[in-house]
Amino acid sequence: MNTAPPIIRFTTSTSLSELTDGLKSVISEGCKSILLFTCIDNGYDEQQTNVILAECSLPICGGMFPQIILQENTYSQGAIILGLMFEPAITNYTMLSTSNSDLKSYIDENSKNIDDYQNFIIIADAFCSANENFTDEFYDYIGSGITVVGGGAGSLDFVPRPSIYSNQGLISDTIQVIAVPYAINNEVGHGWEILDGPYLVTASEGHYVHSLNYISAFELYRDVIKNVGNKTLKQEDFFDTSKQFPLGIMSLGGELLVRDPIQSDGSYLECVGNVPVNSTVYLLKGERDKMILSAAKTAQALGKTDKSKTLLLFDCISRGVFMGDDIKHELKAIQQHLPESFLVGVMSLGEITNTQSGAIRLLNKSTVIGSF
Repeated sequence: MNTAPPIIRFTTSTSLSELTDGLKSVISEGCKSILLFTCIDNGYDEQQTNVILAECSLPICGGMFPQIILQENTYSQGAIILGLMFEPAITNYTMLSTSNSDLKSYIDENSKNIDDYQNFIIIADAFCSANENFTDEFYDYIGSGITVVGGGAGSLDFVPRPSIYSNQGLISDTIQVIAVPYAINNEVGHGWEILDGPYLVTASEGHYVHSLNYISAFELYRDVIKNVGNKTLKQEDFFDTSKQFPLGIMSLGGELLVRDPIQSDGSYLECVGNVPVNSTVYLLKGERDKMILSAAKTAQALGKTDKSKTLLLFDCISRGVFMGDDIKHELKAIQQHLPESFLVGVMSLGEITNTQSGAIRLLNKSTVIGSF
């Protein structure tokens, strides 16, 4: 049975003193731990932030994101402080990109405290190159029948910096697994549709797609967008156009796993998430009305099975950039189908959840909602 709902404090202030006051407030009301979401554009002084985190008397977790969500609105400055009425088991898997150790062994050695859990919130440094390999190995370790919601922390300038909150201070190159001692229900949707393809991934390495159909990935992507999407793609303003045309990997089960191209050097495409060699990908398109409808259906599906008082939303920031002011209509559509629940969340750099197959997946341009 779920515990009492969290104590929620919200501020649009960028002041660390306001953040400290919020932390003290939820602690004074008797919470057992703290989940903290802040905007990376707050510009918190890292040294001062580390002192505040180290002095926190309760377990603290969470991250810095491009935007935070409260009810029907997004904010580029401020903080959401969730005073949790339970103490989760928190594991910070650190130095994942730079470590030479075997990832499977590392997870085996550092996951004993969460062996008995089946429900997780995962906050990942979006620029950790090991993210997707980690989720694969973590799923193999923890087993089937789990529920996961989460997303990537970081900045839209794509510059890696410490963005995960812990009692040891701000940390980077980290995936934070927050094991929750009660059931989480989740739903996911995206609303993107196939525009063209398929194409064969003929050369790739992790997040980098080097060639499609044996042609430079950038050149093919650029030409197809021009011929089919009627848009001109230039390297210098790549993201402004690419946000409209993600790639979709077709899974064996027929699911489209969205991959967001975010940068290019004029040859490769850098995506948020791995794109395996020999996989089949499509060029996708989005229509705002259909994407809003997809989010509404996701909320409606969750509402049929869950009446939680608090809902946690991880909505993709590039989805928000694509939708512009219409993102408010998406949030309103979610709230309308869950009128008795209080919606909090973040605009994330990639979303993390378990898909229909049960496996944990790193998603792009998607909407992940979890009961909380």
